[in-house]
Amino acid sequence: MLRKAVIIISVLLISITFLAFATSVLFDAGHAQNVGNANWNVNGAYSDFAQALGRFFEVDQTYHWLTPALLERYSVLIIPEPNDPFSSEEQQAILQFIHNGGGVFFIADHEGADRNNNGWDAVSIFDEFVGVLGFRFNHDTMSAYPAKYVKTSPITSGVKKVGEWGGCTLSIYEKNVHPAVELYTGQVYIAYGEYGKGRFVAIGDSSPFDDGTGTLDKELYDGWHTGDDAVIALNSVYWLAIGKATDTSAYVIPPKIVKISVLTSKKIAVYFDKKIKGPIVPRFNVAIPGMKIERTSIKGKILTIFLSQPFKKGKYTLITRSVFDLYGNSSPMSSTRFEYRGE
Repeated sequence: MLRKAVIIISVLLISITFLAFATSVLFDAGHAQNVGNANWNVNGAYSDFAQALGRFFEVDQTYHWLTPALLERYSVLIIPEPNDPFSSEEQQAILQFIHNGGGVFFIADHEGADRNNNGWDAVSIFDEFVGVLGFRFNHDTMSAYPAKYVKTSPITSGVKKVGEWGGCTLSIYEKNVHPAVELYTGQVYIAYGEYGKGRFVAIGDSSPFDDGTGTLDKELYDGWHTGDDAVIALNSVYWLAIGKATDTSAYVIPPKIVKISVLTSKKIAVYFDKKIKGPIVPRFNVAIPGMKIERTSIKGKILTIFLSQPFKKGKYTLITRSVFDLYGNSSPMSSTRFEYRGE
């Protein structure tokens, strides 16, 4: 296989209150992560994943062999569904990386997902060496949405439901490994653990972090914007890097309306669940059918809408779309009903 040099992804590090220093994260792209329907790289179907991580960390991607010299430059290694096996030297480098204090995110898929027909799928590839860590990936195929049996753990803060769209389960057989999410069958879907001075997270499916923006001729599933898939991805990498639990939902979940208050016959206040930013353009970002919006103003989580003419008593619908929060997350189109009862 052609091994290219490490590709450095330039990112803008934004100062986040809970992260006081920059840490480097490396995506492995050198084990056929882009064959068949797969597109698991930072400029393909995992681009939203990488972009979100770029708010907190320096993000790189490599097509090179995984060696101790390469890995020691990073705090976290993310391995998205490999389809070419790791050499024995690479396996040892990964395990030693964890043992010495690094973090590894193992992302597998369902049994038989051999996308380049070389006799290897991610389950078999990982199971060659992850047993040392106290778990293994099972040779099965499961789907569940939501996989809502979410355990209290360092990686599940703010997580209520995640999805599995054709993935495998995990078996745990050492006390250093713990379930984070289970399926309706009671089987483990996501697990985490510690080994030596380091940490690892394992998930049985690659689709939850797929943003659907890979090569046009490939059928991809947008799991990144479904449920809390993005949250558990960022939570996991943060824990792997820092060793502390955090809820990253504010950084990846679009703003939502929680309440509408009618202040006067010509003014309403729209309350979001997080701070939003402008500009808010009437008819494009906000609309009330049958009413003309004169202007808008934003203060923190509150959007105030001023009308050109007064409401009459009755029920109205506020339509919103593409309202951005401070972290660049855009709300989808939505309709919210409210009532004007007169002054």
